[in-house]
Amino acid sequence: MPTFAFVARDDAGQTRRGSVDANSAALVATQLRTRGWIVVTLEEQLSATRSSSDRGEFLENLLRPRSIQVELSLRQMSVMLRGGISLLSAMQTISTQSDSRAIRRAYTSLIETVQSGRPFSEAIESQLGFPDFIAQLVRIGEQTGIQETVLVRAADMMRTRRETIRELGTALLYPIIVCFAAFGVTAFIVANLLPQLTLLLKSLGKPLPPITQSLITISDFFNEWSVQLIVALLLSVVVFVLTWLSPAGRIWIERSSLRIPVVGKLFRISGTLTFSQSLSVLLDSGVSVLEALITVQEMHSSTYFAAIVQRSRDAIIRGQNLADTLRVRGAYMPLLATMTAVGEESGTLDEVLEEVSSFYRERLSAMIKTLSALVTPVIIVVVGSIVGYVYVAFFVGLFSVAG
Repeated sequence: MPTFAFVARDDAGQTRRGSVDANSAALVATQLRTRGWIVVTLEEQLSATRSSSDRGEFLENLLRPRSIQVELSLRQMSVMLRGGISLLSAMQTISTQSDSRAIRRAYTSLIETVQSGRPFSEAIESQLGFPDFIAQLVRIGEQTGIQETVLVRAADMMRTRRETIRELGTALLYPIIVCFAAFGVTAFIVANLLPQLTLLLKSLGKPLPPITQSLITISDFFNEWSVQLIVALLLSVVVFVLTWLSPAGRIWIERSSLRIPVVGKLFRISGTLTFSQSLSVLLDSGVSVLEALITVQEMHSSTYFAAIVQRSRDAIIRGQNLADTLRVRGAYMPLLATMTAVGEESGTLDEVLEEVSSFYRERLSAMIKTLSALVTPVIIVVVGSIVGYVYVAFFVGLFSVAG
């Protein structure tokens, strides 16, 4: 069982430090909150015994249910609970009738945990494949008696996150593939076609036009420096990977990517959508702002945005407003902080954030469609220009030599 080191503040405002053995960070946070403490930091401590079980944990991760399978099972359970079926019977139905072996295995484990006397929320906390925010929402459902509604909200959060990542991946994957294809065509022309054309033109022994001479100069340059260029490219890739693997380096890369035209705005809108959607659902379910921000931080796939949420939570503990902490230049879209301030003043923060998430969900879909429509003609123009330049320079040289 992993060990988690924590820093928290008690009711008197004093700082408490210590470590707790638990199955997950969410379970530790829950235990601390039951004492009336506010969690400041919570980190897992690595130990020597942990490394000996890495292979077992790797196999467990491979066997865990996928996100879309968990989402579907939550919706099925919500339907059965709304129809009057008990929680245990609903889980037994899923464990026997699901098409996914991972889901059947997960719900069988959940049934055993619940039958042993533990709450359903604690059972989910220790189950692989179920995000921590599901346990947090289920705990609210156990307290309020609206478990079926909470399960639908949890499934909606998972769907929104999955669709956002998929749309971003689709929008960026196509340009990357086309760029690699363009790079391959260019590399083939430079490595194979240009040297042969250069030898042919030089063998004619006559003055060549400027455009043809420039083609020969480019060919000579790549032939002379090809090894150095390949080594420089490989070193650049290694440096990028090493920088990405370090926490500070990854934050720097992600923050720099937000300044890229079009793509950076896509990332900013995606982060704003994740924040507003997640926080709106959690607040509407009865979760406090401080507790909800812990889940919102985990929902962010970007380390940079997650760090901003962590700083916002620390600032709120010190007495600042949430809206003021979100005004980070070049990060979230400015509308988020403005509307958050309105929601805090009116006491309808969850409703305001829902409006913000709806607005940016439409903006993200529109930008992705626009980007996909613009990429194809741009790549065609670039690749066509390269190929056209080579052929024009070659044939102009031939015509010049032929008089």
